[in-house]
Amino acid sequence: MVTDSDGWKTLVKDEKSQGIVLAVDFDTTGRPEARFADLVANLGPGFEVWESVPPAAGSDYERTGADYVEHWMRRLEAERPPVRALMGFCGGAIYAAALAKRVGELQGTQPPLVLFDPELSTAQTLFWQYHKVIGFLTDVLSTDQITQAREMGQQAYDKITEAVPLKNELMRLMWEFGEPALIAAGLDQTRRAELFGVFDSFLCYLAAASEINPLQEWRSAVAYSSNSPLSGLNAMRTAGVDIVVAQEIPVSTDHGIMLADKDLAARVTDLLNA
Repeated sequence: MVTDSDGWKTLVKDEKSQGIVLAVDFDTTGRPEARFADLVANLGPGFEVWESVPPAAGSDYERTGADYVEHWMRRLEAERPPVRALMGFCGGAIYAAALAKRVGELQGTQPPLVLFDPELSTAQTLFWQYHKVIGFLTDVLSTDQITQAREMGQQAYDKITEAVPLKNELMRLMWEFGEPALIAAGLDQTRRAELFGVFDSFLCYLAAASEINPLQEWRSAVAYSSNSPLSGLNAMRTAGVDIVVAQEIPVSTDHGIMLADKDLAARVTDLLNA
């Protein structure tokens, strides 16, 4: 049973658990990639796992990376549950690192950090997500419109080097191209606002993550790497970025389904029990 409370939702509860495992990811309805709920379903018994819930959209939506961390720390500081480990998927590995440091200060011992295809968040990350979402609109945009939207996104990426200003410009383009197309497709205002809200929330999450440097904490982490060349440590090495982790474990599965891989879950179970 999943319950939501103050920045965290409980994916699985076990009274015999020797502490909480925190999982950081951006989970949303309709997401194509496997999620921590899939991983948890294949873990052995004896784990209580909480997954991060991002701040709700609102008037104070322009948040910093530190604001996101404070949002998640609020309940942890109030309840002080013993944290057994911290897990992070993709960009969530950045926040997991920051939380591991804060939790370590809170409880006196820094919890182990377990990462899945960890990635740094950069302007290129935001542009790639925009490029991907524009591709999802092929049913409602013409080929010329898709080409124009991607060209204008490329121009914004070439001109704007900071993640937060780039996020704002990419969202403006999404509204410019996506709003008329979704109206023509028959989606009402509520549904359109919901779709744009999810994308805006995700870009805010990524842009804020760009303000956090996780590299020191990653040095002590165990990182599972998929076989996807454009994801995680594989992608960063291709880009010439040398990331140091305590241990890298290759997984013979695609990035999009790695969290649903039963063999990976068995390895994680053994690691968390060690």
